[in-house]
Amino acid sequence: MAFLNEEELESKIKELSSEILRIRNEIESREKEREGLRNELNKVREEISSVINQLNSKRAELKGVKDEIAKLRKSRDDIVSTLKQLKDKRLELLKRIKELIDRVRKYRELLKMVNDLIGGKPVDKDKLKELIDKLEFEHEISPTDPEKEWEFFRTIQQLEKELNAAEVLSRIKEYISRDSQEIEKMRKERMELGQQMRDLYNNVLANIKSQIQELKKKRESIVNEIIQLKSKRDSLKARRDELKKAILSKSAEIKDLRTRLRELNEELNKYQLLLAAARKSKSLAIKKQEEARIKEELRRRAEEGLQKLMKGERVSLNDLLGLEYDEENEK
Repeated sequence: MAFLNEEELESKIKELSSEILRIRNEIESREKEREGLRNELNKVREEISSVINQLNSKRAELKGVKDEIAKLRKSRDDIVSTLKQLKDKRLELLKRIKELIDRVRKYRELLKMVNDLIGGKPVDKDKLKELIDKLEFEHEISPTDPEKEWEFFRTIQQLEKELNAAEVLSRIKEYISRDSQEIEKMRKERMELGQQMRDLYNNVLANIKSQIQELKKKRESIVNEIIQLKSKRDSLKARRDELKKAILSKSAEIKDLRTRLRELNEELNKYQLLLAAARKSKSLAIKKQEEARIKEELRRRAEEGLQKLMKGERVSLNDLLGLEYDEENEK
């Protein structure tokens, strides 16, 4: 380093002090900026935590809706299965009704045939039995007559034929009545099944379908909310990462500035020491110059006093003391 005079040292110190002040202000500004970034980072982290809590809540709500939809779908499937069973039962009843109707039709045809065989006249089984019993009794108590015997057998044969026909007619009518009642019973049961199916479809199943549709809309709404929350969360995370990078960058800048400040302070201390040394050196030089001037003045006065004394002039004590003082200093 070239030797600097006092003015140059003072100028350098002033320059360094100004730069140190600027660096300190810069550090303070950077620290405020970093603190602002840290505050914003804390807020962003709080927002992220809040959004994550909302996401968890919405996911739980979505799971509840999905579970409810699954339960309703199971109920719907059970009802559909029940409707299918009822439908199959109605079809089975219809098939059975058709079979019975066909059988009743055949019974009626058979009934007509039997009626045609007996001439279409009504037959009373009980009266026929009474008549046969009466004829048999009279035949037993009446004298034997070949012609009447033959007439008796023909009459009995005809009556038994009519009795058999009457019994057949009676059984056929019983069959027709039985099957007709069964048909009516099945028709009534089929109507009840139809009403049960309509009630299940129009009331229960329709209500379940409506609930499922409402829950689907709710599910879609929750899914959209989750998508929005995820987007917000991702944006906040991106902002958080940006802030962390910015804080690290500010910290690096502050570190560099502090390093520079330390270097400047060291340099300032060095120049202040140089200035102090220069001032001390200057003070010593001035003091020596002043002492030399005083000594020279005393020497001059002493010599003048001595010359006056040698000329016989009066000399003051101060002049002589000055000479003495000068001689003592020379020693």
